[in-house]
Amino acid sequence: MRAALLALLLVFGGPLQAAEPEPLLVMTDLWPPFRMLDDNGELQGLDIDLLEQLSQRTGLRFEVLRAPWARGLAALEQGKADLMTGLAKTAEREAYVRYLPRPYYACAPRFYTAPEQAPALLRYDQLAQLNVGQVLGSAYFEPFDSDQNLRKTAVNNEAQLLGMLARGRLGAVIGTDCQVDYELRDPRWAARIAKAAYRPAARTELYIGFSRRRPLQAEYRRVSEALEQLRAEGWIAEAARRYRVQVP
Repeated sequence: MRAALLALLLVFGGPLQAAEPEPLLVMTDLWPPFRMLDDNGELQGLDIDLLEQLSQRTGLRFEVLRAPWARGLAALEQGKADLMTGLAKTAEREAYVRYLPRPYYACAPRFYTAPEQAPALLRYDQLAQLNVGQVLGSAYFEPFDSDQNLRKTAVNNEAQLLGMLARGRLGAVIGTDCQVDYELRDPRWAARIAKAAYRPAARTELYIGFSRRRPLQAEYRRVSEALEQLRAEGWIAEAARRYRVQVP
């Protein structure tokens, strides 16, 4: 046995070492201030900082791949990716996503339209008169998500929605206040888009979710425990303040 081990050491030029685990693949898309690009075109934001903290506390490595939101969800469903951040929980997604036990943030779904129309949009039934833009694959609230009577236009991301609304190609768009309100600080949108008076009585909780098709039970537990530590320490609330996001 010792002779065989010595032979292996000679062949490989030193002690045998275990291969470093592959990083976990995280699918994402731009969603300021949670995921956005810095001046060098690199991803930054609250979710990116969160992943860095989770990596430091768990020893896990994360590889973040940007893709349209619906494509990221499809990768989780097919087991081609490991996890996503910023996930709203739905019954349909729970078939292929294993959510962490608790959300790490919460926003509220809101509608946005032209400033002169915003005060007049007071009720859900008024949406039937409008072409409402949404992000493909996103979940907002019921009955909106399943309402087949509304005229909806789905695109890949919120930036497209805001551009279409500003150009008059949509009557309204739906988004979450913590993201769209942040975008409306941009002078391009501030004078052309406003939050509608109608406010759904709903809350959008954001989760980290793992693909159920990936064998990652140990990694799931480590990330879940680390996230609870960050919540207890107030790290997430402080990070939200750094990005000037309303703390839920």
